[in-house]
Amino acid sequence: MTLAILLLAGLSPASTPPAAPALVPYAAPRFDEVQRAEAWPEYGNKPELKQCISRVRKARTEEMATKGAQQLEEIGAAAAPFLLKSLRSEKDSEARGRMEAVLDSITSPEHTRLLAEALDEDSDAPRRYAARRIAQLGDPGLRKRSEAFLAELMERAADKRARKPIEPVDLDLAAVLCLSTGSNAGLERVIQLASPEPWKTWGAAIERACEHAKAAGPGIGAELSTGLSKASSPGDRVVYLRLLTYSGSPDQVSPIVPLLDAEENQVKVAAINALRMIVDGDAPLKRLSTFDAIERAQRWKSRL
Repeated sequence: MTLAILLLAGLSPASTPPAAPALVPYAAPRFDEVQRAEAWPEYGNKPELKQCISRVRKARTEEMATKGAQQLEEIGAAAAPFLLKSLRSEKDSEARGRMEAVLDSITSPEHTRLLAEALDEDSDAPRRYAARRIAQLGDPGLRKRSEAFLAELMERAADKRARKPIEPVDLDLAAVLCLSTGSNAGLERVIQLASPEPWKTWGAAIERACEHAKAAGPGIGAELSTGLSKASSPGDRVVYLRLLTYSGSPDQVSPIVPLLDAEENQVKVAAINALRMIVDGDAPLKRLSTFDAIERAQRWKSRL
């Protein structure tokens, strides 16, 4: 699918019914064997590259933006450092969005260490992009770097005399980045982001980060499993279940099973969805009636 189409439309995964008759552990993808690049590729014709970026930035017509994006896709990762540099000075949010869409199309897990260099940027746009994209791609080798990044931002946020205040979104991005590396440094903040209102904005990013956290090791799932066992309110239980859905392992489901008998339908559904993903690797169901939830809960209890 071309970038132009992706810019105009979104895709949503379809849900699938539980069919496996036995307990089959779901193996999360691993990212610790990725060959990480140490330098961006070179591109000989820099004036042409800059002209392509200019087409995407200015986008006087839709065709102009599409052509520039397609040309940058053909150039590939060599265009990334120039796009990141252009983000520093771009004031127009739509132009930044177009450039970030191109960056998404030309960067991959091999580029995470190079993107991490932008975490040191003073400018918000390239720094925020790098944090978001690394969390999306996953790199457990950046755990210490992400923890230092979050600690630095928290220190600056606490400094009332800071020349440039740190916004909440910067701390949120850093917390999700830490999560994606398997670090619990920002987990309390991520738990807050998993509550109903912020989840509307952060849900997809946190789900992906949880997947990477699971691939990095059992630590995050174990901590969330413990948190779930101590949670007493329906709201808190749903939050922990949301996060465990993508970060938990089959040996961490014991606090989930009793919640199949929860009186609150939202808790029962969240427990069912968590088991679907953790045990079978099936996508959560977006809608489930009370009657259907009771039937599915009974089937899960008979399996477990």
